[in-house]
Amino acid sequence: MNAIETHALTRRFGPRTAVDGLDLTVRQGELFALLGVNGAGKTTTLRMLSGLLQPTGGEADILGFRLTQQPQEIKRRINLSPQETAVAPNLTVRENLELIAGIYGASRGRPRSARRRRSRSSIWAR
Repeated sequence: MNAIETHALTRRFGPRTAVDGLDLTVRQGELFALLGVNGAGKTTTLRMLSGLLQPTGGEADILGFRLTQQPQEIKRRINLSPQETAVAPNLTVRENLELIAGIYGASRGRPRSARRRRSRSSIWAR
C-alpha cells in the first residue's frame, strides 16, 4: 500500500505557483525527505498533505483516503506540528504537542494500547 500518492498536486497563491504538478509516491514504511531552497514549496506541500491547505489542482491519497474528499479522515491519522505552531513561548514541547494533538482530535484519555494500534496503521507503519 502507498502511504502517500500525489498526482499533479498544485497550489497557487494568486499568480504565484508554490507547488507545480507534484507527482510523488511514498510506500508505507518508507522514509522520505523534502529538500529544497527556501520558497521551493516544501512547507506548502506538507500543509496540503496534512489537510491544512487545499490544493488548487491535482489530487492526493494519504493512507487510502482522498485528500479533497476525506480530509478529516486524514487528519485523524496524521498530525503536523511545524515549528511555527508553538502557540506560546511558555509552553513546553510536550504541552505544544498535546495542544496540537487535541486540535486534531486526539484524546488524552485514550489508552496507550489504542494509541499504539493507531500508530501501527499510521503513515510510518512498516
